[in-house]
Amino acid sequence: MARTAIFRVGPISSARIEAFSDSVMAVALTLLVLNVKLPSGLTSNAELWRALWLTAPALLSWVVSFAFVLVFWVNHHYFFASLRTADRGLMWLNGLFLLTITLVPVPTGLVGEYPRLSAPLAMLSLVMMLTGLSFTAMRVYAFRGRLLREHIDDDQARAALRLSAVSPLAYGAAFALAFVWPPATIAIQVLVLAFFFLRSPQRHAEPKREAG
Repeated sequence: MARTAIFRVGPISSARIEAFSDSVMAVALTLLVLNVKLPSGLTSNAELWRALWLTAPALLSWVVSFAFVLVFWVNHHYFFASLRTADRGLMWLNGLFLLTITLVPVPTGLVGEYPRLSAPLAMLSLVMMLTGLSFTAMRVYAFRGRLLREHIDDDQARAALRLSAVSPLAYGAAFALAFVWPPATIAIQVLVLAFFFLRSPQRHAEPKREAG
């Protein structure tokens, strides 16, 4: 009974979950740019260009992290569009997902501040992996809890789960490589983002209705 009380208390609308999620992700994206510190007190163009060059690691980490949150925002939208309903359990799991999203600015700032150290890069990969895991957990929960729309069959749901599992596996590898070969970690982070950007999110077309 305790488990039921915590997770399943009947169907609810997902509208407020989506609105709250959009707000949290917007704040996370705003916090990311605050890690980029503009140079001040310069007296020549040469000094300005030199200072901007020194901020390149912070700018690069900001771009990667911004794209990371943006990709998950897009997939979050498509995921909730595939739901027939939501429940309390999905709310808790979505909260866990948002927790990991709001952690992204912390390692992003550290990567920009200490670009030559492997620990910040490993931390960023770890947070990305946890975000991927929490998002996959929502997909598993929705599939097992029969929260998906009626026209989405088990094969389609499993295909979406397999695709969702790509990011935590890849970011787990990036985390391990950060300590032995940091350039590979950066490459994995960029390649995963490119993969999900170029590949359309999992869409489940409504079944065609027969005429008449």
